[in-house]
Amino acid sequence: MFKLHTIANELTRCCAGGTRHFKNSNTCSSIKSEGTSMTCQRAASICCLRSLLDSACDSGTDIAKEEESCPSNINILGGGLKKECCDCCLLAKDLLNRNEPCVAPAGFSAGCLRSFNKCCNGEFEITHASEIITGRPLNDPHVLHLGDRCSTSNCEHLCHDRGGEKVECSCRSGYDLAPDGMACIDRNECTTRPSPCAPNEDCVNTIGAYICQRRITRLVPHRHRANRVGNAPRRMRDDPYSRAGEYREASQANTEFGCPMGWLYQHGHCVDIDECATLMDDCLESQRCLNTPGSFKCIRTLSCGTGYAMDSATEQCRDVDECNLGSHDCGPLYQCRNTQGSYRCDPKKCGDGELQNPMTGECTSITCPNGYYPKSGMCNDIDECMTGHNCGAGEECVNTPGSFRCQQKGNLCAHGYEVNDATGFCEDVNECQQGVCGSMECINLPGTYKCKCGSGYEFNDAKKRCEDIDECSKFAGHVCDLSAECINTIGSFECKCKPGFQLASDGRRCEDVNECTTGIATCEQKCVNIPGSYQCICDRGFALGPDGTKCEDIDECSIWAGSGNDLCMGGCINTKGSYLCQCPPGYKIQPDGRTCVDVDECAMGECAGSDKVCVNTLGSFKCHSIDCPTNYIHDSLNKNRCNRIPSACGLPEECSKVPLFLTYQFISLARAVPISSHRPAITLFKVSAPNHADTEVAFELQLKTTIVDAPNVLPAIRANFLLQKGEKRNSAVVTLRDSLDGPQTVKLQLLLRMSKKGKSFNTYAANLIVDVAAHKRHNTVHPPLMKIR
Repeated sequence: MFKLHTIANELTRCCAGGTRHFKNSNTCSSIKSEGTSMTCQRAASICCLRSLLDSACDSGTDIAKEEESCPSNINILGGGLKKECCDCCLLAKDLLNRNEPCVAPAGFSAGCLRSFNKCCNGEFEITHASEIITGRPLNDPHVLHLGDRCSTSNCEHLCHDRGGEKVECSCRSGYDLAPDGMACIDRNECTTRPSPCAPNEDCVNTIGAYICQRRITRLVPHRHRANRVGNAPRRMRDDPYSRAGEYREASQANTEFGCPMGWLYQHGHCVDIDECATLMDDCLESQRCLNTPGSFKCIRTLSCGTGYAMDSATEQCRDVDECNLGSHDCGPLYQCRNTQGSYRCDPKKCGDGELQNPMTGECTSITCPNGYYPKSGMCNDIDECMTGHNCGAGEECVNTPGSFRCQQKGNLCAHGYEVNDATGFCEDVNECQQGVCGSMECINLPGTYKCKCGSGYEFNDAKKRCEDIDECSKFAGHVCDLSAECINTIGSFECKCKPGFQLASDGRRCEDVNECTTGIATCEQKCVNIPGSYQCICDRGFALGPDGTKCEDIDECSIWAGSGNDLCMGGCINTKGSYLCQCPPGYKIQPDGRTCVDVDECAMGECAGSDKVCVNTLGSFKCHSIDCPTNYIHDSLNKNRCNRIPSACGLPEECSKVPLFLTYQFISLARAVPISSHRPAITLFKVSAPNHADTEVAFELQLKTTIVDAPNVLPAIRANFLLQKGEKRNSAVVTLRDSLDGPQTVKLQLLLRMSKKGKSFNTYAANLIVDVAAHKRHNTVHPPLMKIR
């Protein structure tokens, strides 16, 4: 036993050394172990790596709090977990922004779940502040703005694969891990001290949760007692899995209030329970949960496989007819035929009297010459000797291509031959002696003949005649230029160029005509030659007229007026081909003649007097006088602060309610600063108080006065501003949640009431003055705020 205890202590020291090494060096290389054994070094390495991964996760969470995107470099050590925790925090922020339940789905890792819950609950790390009250300008950069082994594990609730020898199991809120390390046992919250319920309530334990039941009966619908469902401490109630148990018990308990199953009694109304968000559904892994009023549906999500699609009505896989949908890849020479889960491409077949186009696959009727008939896409010879002829009684019919001939009976020679009576042999008939080619040269061939045709003609062997060659069709795309039209002529062809081109010396090519240099173009300003034509273009500030040649001046001032994107801040003067800008009062024109820059009157010393505070605004400025109220005097070192005189109050209890000093902060805003979903609020002021462990600070924001400086200006109201808890302890942030009209001056007062152990001991007041200008500007620049010490 002693030996085991000694080994455990040694490994504990080794592990602590690895953790300490990472905190000091931020790396896990060259670890200085507490011992020299390989076992000690391995333990130190494991704990150092665990600290590195925890740090990476925390870093990812911190990035998500400030940014709206996560780092994508997952190749460095810990980079993957850093991005995972960052994404989990962003997911929680998205749910909060949409006012949706902040519930994590099953399957999150421990680090991811911790980051998710941390951002859901608004928990932020506490840092100490050295200043009592600070104000920051609007453009301050700190403004709000492993494996598959779990699928086969025996973990009852949650599984975490951290790459060790085995996976780690954990339980949802309301349960404790059993001694076997896998099963989860219900935790009896009612036995904890102090009790999670109020003093006037009885705690009733349920599976994974508990119910707080009032001891005093009160009238409710159906005269049932009101129950409150809970899950022990607040941190546990925020856990997504305990929330599922809470709603499940609430669904059963709320039937006592007249609400049916699937509904929750809240504030006198029955509210639908989202079983999907609270994990109360029993959908399978192959299904997704869809919430419905009072219930939910399980919809199949697994793919049906190639060639099939899901029927949403029956949730059955149906065959997809690719032929009707046109999603097949059969070529033009094939016909699509649908089959179950697929399709087939069958070759297209044309009728006997049709010919198939080898490019499009279309079937067209065949027109055959006399003596031929169409069959299988070809013209076949008609055997007139079989179908009918007019040979005499002493003659016999001899079929020829496209015709027939009658010859003396007994002539058994082939076509183009005849019997020599002297020799009894078949001899070639010289058709050329019969003048079959007319004026053309005749070439006798064994059993036939051929006429030698002239240029542009070809011999039709079937018809035994010379016919014109249609070069335009037979050699399409190879006879004339692509910019020309081919015209067939008897025995030849012609190339006719399209407009904007002229025929070259070879009679086939087309050359572009440069209308810009030949004087054909009539452009007023600039001409650009393009193949076969030309294009007139205009100088900057001009637009092409309706005739396409003349240039007309663009009146930029009229075009952009009233569009919300005016070219000039003040007046706009149109000039030929351009425009000039005039600046409104409080602005000065820049050398480009268009840009107006705000004049900083405060830098010019417009406000005289030591008690004056000058605030520059867009196009103007404000002189503010700080008049200390009764019982307050000016601070000799800071003119923005009024100190309470000693005689202003008597007893400490009275003085704790009277502000010790009053500070004055000033900020300027442009009119109608854009606020949208991408920028839901603008931080105006940040205030931080002493961050002592025994000190509590209560903040209160009040709207004191609103002074409008022009008619029809909508004055600001308290609801336009939002007081929020700051990132640090005992800090607050004042933000603008709605755009403000201008010009106007808004005076806000932020009270800070400080207490120790519930007893108030000091009060401070910060007067926040917001000057809204009469002009808009996309990127408003504010003077830096003074720090009050």
